[in-house]
Amino acid sequence: MKKATARGLAGLAIGGLALVGASPAFAMEAYSPSAHAHAWTTTSDRVVKLQQNDLGKSHADYYRTTDPNEPYHLWNKSGIMGSTATSGNGNRVVKMRACNWVKDNDDECGKYVNH
Repeated sequence: MKKATARGLAGLAIGGLALVGASPAFAMEAYSPSAHAHAWTTTSDRVVKLQQNDLGKSHADYYRTTDPNEPYHLWNKSGIMGSTATSGNGNRVVKMRACNWVKDNDDECGKYVNH
């Protein structure tokens, strides 16, 4: 009985490794110029997170499958390095960029990343 249990557990481990290999591609990631802001998706690309990597403010602009022509904006106005803002859970994000907020000027934005 012990050999059968060991074989069964080994089979489960191998099956589990196969599932890990079949997992979906990495989340989307976007950086602002000079990487002061970092945006990425989680929860099957349905949630956007925005981390402030320097002092200041930043925002992520993104589009969802339900509104391909309407941008969404996630702001991180904490001004604290290392802080993270999180969007609500919605439809899948298909396009995203990260931006440094620049007072009284055009914001510094990275290129859009498409899914």
